[in-house]
Amino acid sequence: MNQMVKVSRGIVVGIGKVKIPKSRELNHEIQLLSFLSIQESETSYISTCIHLHIDGYGNTIEEAESDMVENIYYFLCQNFQKLQPEAAWENLLDLFTADEWSNELWNAYHKVQIILSMQGKTTDNIAELMERLNQLAERVKEFEQKVKNTVCEKEHTVLTGDIIEFAKDLLIVERTQVNYKVA
Repeated sequence: MNQMVKVSRGIVVGIGKVKIPKSRELNHEIQLLSFLSIQESETSYISTCIHLHIDGYGNTIEEAESDMVENIYYFLCQNFQKLQPEAAWENLLDLFTADEWSNELWNAYHKVQIILSMQGKTTDNIAELMERLNQLAERVKEFEQKVKNTVCEKEHTVLTGDIIEFAKDLLIVERTQVNYKVA
C-alpha cells in the first residue's frame, strides 16, 4: 500500500498539529489543531487546518504552514474579540463539527498516518511535544512582559507582531512529511 494520498486540492505531503498559545490577545485555551500540507503544483503548497477550515499558502511547505498559523491566530483573536464568549465558543464548535470537506481531509489524514506507520515513522512524540509547548509558553511570557513595559501604542503593536514572528517556529508542534516511493 504505497499510494499517494490525494484530496480535491492536490497531493498530501505531510500532516501535523499546531498549538496556538494563550496570550494577552487570545486568553483562551485552544486544543491542538490538526492540519494537512498539500502540494497543489510543483511550486504551490497549501496547509489547511482541518478543525477550523483555515488555509495557508506558499511556495514551500514551510511558507504555507507559517501563513496558516498566522491566519489561525488572526481568526481566533477576531472570533473572541467580536463575539460574546458563548457565541465565540459556539462558532468554534460549528467549525469542529464534521462536514463533507472536513471528512475528506480527516480521511486523508488517517491514510497518511497509516502510510507513516508503514514507513516506521511516528507522529506521537509526546516528550518532544511537551518540551516544545513549554518553550512556547515561556516565549509568550517573555514577550508579554516586554509588551507590559512598552510606553506607546505603536511600540505595543510592533511587539505584538514580533511575538507572532518569534513564536512561529515553535507553533507547529508536530510535523511529519510523507515520502512517497515513485514506481
